Amino acid sequence: MAKRSRYTPVYEAFDRFLKTCILGDRSLLWPTEKAWTDENVAQVKQWVVDTPMEGSGSFQEKLLEQMRYAGPQHWMLIGDVFFVYLLPSSVIKFDSKRNYIRWVANQGGLPEPSYKDELWEAQKAGFTKTSQQYHSKYGQFWLLLLLANRIKGHHDDEEILADPHRLEQTVDALLGGLKKMDRAYDMRHAILYMVFPDDYERIISTGDKRKIVKFYGASLEINAPGDQDDLGGLDEAVRNVRQALATQHDGDDPFDFYDDRNWEWRGGTPVVMPKSSVNGAGESATPTEATLLLSTLARTRNVILHGPPGTGKTYVAKKAAEALVRPQAETEPSETALIMEAVEGLRFYEILALSMHRLGSRSSHTVSSIRDHPILQVRYQVTPVQNRNATIWGSLQAHVDPDSPTVNTAKRSLPYLFDKEEDGGRWFLTAAGREYVEQELGERLAKLEGGNQATAAADKFVEWTTFHQSYAYEDFVEGLRPVQSEDDPEGISYAVLPGVFRRICTRAAADPQNKYVLVIDEINRGNISKILGELMTLLEDDKRAGEPNELAVTLPYSGDAFSVPNNLYIIGTMNTADRSIALLDVALRRRFAFVEVMPDPALLMDAGVEYEGTVVPLGDLLRTLNRGIARSIGRDHQIGHSYLLNVAKADGEDRLATLEFVWNNQILPLLEEYFYAQQEKLAQLLAPFRADEESDGESASRDDAEFELGRETGDRLVFALRELVSRGDAL
Repeated sequence: MAKRSRYTPVYEAFDRFLKTCILGDRSLLWPTEKAWTDENVAQVKQWVVDTPMEGSGSFQEKLLEQMRYAGPQHWMLIGDVFFVYLLPSSVIKFDSKRNYIRWVANQGGLPEPSYKDELWEAQKAGFTKTSQQYHSKYGQFWLLLLLANRIKGHHDDEEILADPHRLEQTVDALLGGLKKMDRAYDMRHAILYMVFPDDYERIISTGDKRKIVKFYGASLEINAPGDQDDLGGLDEAVRNVRQALATQHDGDDPFDFYDDRNWEWRGGTPVVMPKSSVNGAGESATPTEATLLLSTLARTRNVILHGPPGTGKTYVAKKAAEALVRPQAETEPSETALIMEAVEGLRFYEILALSMHRLGSRSSHTVSSIRDHPILQVRYQVTPVQNRNATIWGSLQAHVDPDSPTVNTAKRSLPYLFDKEEDGGRWFLTAAGREYVEQELGERLAKLEGGNQATAAADKFVEWTTFHQSYAYEDFVEGLRPVQSEDDPEGISYAVLPGVFRRICTRAAADPQNKYVLVIDEINRGNISKILGELMTLLEDDKRAGEPNELAVTLPYSGDAFSVPNNLYIIGTMNTADRSIALLDVALRRRFAFVEVMPDPALLMDAGVEYEGTVVPLGDLLRTLNRGIARSIGRDHQIGHSYLLNVAKADGEDRLATLEFVWNNQILPLLEEYFYAQQEKLAQLLAPFRADEESDGESASRDDAEFELGRETGDRLVFALRELVSRGDAL
């Protein structure tokens, strides 16, 4: 049983839609009007489903063109479909949902519906996080209209809405009539759940359902159907998994596969950060340091996290970046941003093939129309080309089938995708070209159609890089790089390629309503002046694009004018104990705010290692050790809490062995590096930790052969720690 009381408004709203619109003739949002007659449904289906529009343009632009002959009642029907389409989503904002309906009302000359109706409570609830595939709207609208038309046209089949199996068969048959790339599987799952929440899950991702069955199937002897298109069999397998797990997972409410406690099937448990301890009950998705970092980023776009090794600077940067971009998951990306993600890493001939497929897979096109397509425009925005027409013409010729009677060129390269008409200069995709796009580039094509984007929000908006001594301007901004020739696989050419910084700047500039984050790990290990060059000035907050003192520079390799967008945030991390490199560039210091991340023994206070009835608190151990280090060589060389977190997370019986490993193989080598050629200082620091039952904690004079600091067995190490606790030395 997957029905949950919190989603009751959604169930009731969809039931009202079925009774009022599908089984009746009245509008859901304009209930006094008979908008859902057989004739109106058939007419809207003909305009929207049977006559799809290809090419560029948003869903609403295309819908407006398809509905150009529509009357008010047709628009009422579209408004109701919009309302139902929006029901499942818990990420589309309530105001955005109302704006969709306002847009429909404006197009149809209709009064706005009452937002005080209890129906709208359902839009505040939603029941799942919808993805970009769902936000494309095309297939989802088609499936709703096809289902309505089917039931309207077969009134004797109205009882299918009372039978889960019959409704499933009906919806799956309607999906089967669409091209595979147009099938809205997510809407299929959503419809079945909203009608029969006792029989289906609130999971609208087919991939997630397969993961659940794969994860639990082996132990429960439940197999997924062999046919990938057998969605009914997949639902049955998920149903069997729920039934098998219900006895151990169900509480007052039925368990949920998306609950944090049941995420094992996703390949790992959700990452949580302790508020005050590793073992404590309190949990927080964002650690305190990340919250401080976010508050700093609210005032400046450039921040560096600094502190001793092992304090979790990279982790804090990751959590802060995720928190910064997390709200953007509920927004739809701009067309430019969507294209940029879809074509990233593709060869030029593949970009041409995608553009021609979007222009019309069975039509012919001039070079100028291909050049002006949004996909090519974005491609040239990322990688400028001087003579665009010649570049397009050359790539088209290079990938023409050798048997083509209309193109004479000596060099031909696989794959053969294009051909040219006999008269004029119009090019088209061959049958092999269409097959290549739909099979080899199917995922990219789905993204261009607003399809599924499997990456998480952080992956879309956050870029990572690590500086090192060999890192250069060419890696970070742009540089001349050798590339394999697309037209001659054995040839090498040179091209100006953007580096990681310019790539994310381009994405951020193309998607100004969203925030982007560049995390530079080990920022102080690179030659900052060499890496940034003339861009040092552009990083300043008031010099960003759109700011009062906006600046742009001409890049030396490409000659392009370049500025840093104001929606790009830069987070750097640096280890203050690393003395093998030069001091951080003073100019960079002036352009960044600094947030210190220090060891936090409080994270370990509720964790200890037990030996023969005595518990050694890990937090006290870390505090004592760091107090001695700070006195000897400075606070920047302290030991971070992350070294002991693995000890705290280990099972009770395994903690002793884990502590021995961490102490002997991670902490002691680091200390020996810190105290290189200062053995007496190190001996004094570690005197309380020597596994010597006769030791009184005072520093001792030993030769090197005898000076094995703490590298005894785990029980001897813990004996020394126990003695330390019993004496109360610095604890």
